[in-house]
Amino acid sequence: MERNATSTDESLGFWIYRIYAQASTRLRRTFQAQGYDVTPEQWSVLTRLRDGEGMNQNRLGERTFKDRHNITRILDLLEKRGLIERQVDEANRRAYRVFLTEAGKDAEEKLKMLVMGHRAAMFEGLSAEDRAAMGRIFTHIAKNIEQKV
Repeated sequence: MERNATSTDESLGFWIYRIYAQASTRLRRTFQAQGYDVTPEQWSVLTRLRDGEGMNQNRLGERTFKDRHNITRILDLLEKRGLIERQVDEANRRAYRVFLTEAGKDAEEKLKMLVMGHRAAMFEGLSAEDRAAMGRIFTHIAKNIEQKV
């Protein structure tokens, strides 16, 4: 029996969301098992900050694909846990620049090791060529969405 091309099980969005949801849940459980009360979306903010400390809150939201409300909520939680600090941006006093604290740097480094193990398990059985092809395909799809959809 031939499957319907519009079936949910055939939808790219369905598979991407399924993989995201499963990976996110398992990564959160890994973090919790190691004593870290950090979500994968909070992790993405910490790691972006490690790559570019001092970026403003709006840019950080763009780099992590979070809207203004969500990035503010995430930063509030990370600040409450002592992992980040916000400082008024001297160039724009209505904006904040965000920095990792020493505790945030330490947590980011330790969480990075957990993420690396998580990714290795997720990609087990895929060759380097498979992973590279997957990256090219998803990059191409993302560009199509940004430019055409």
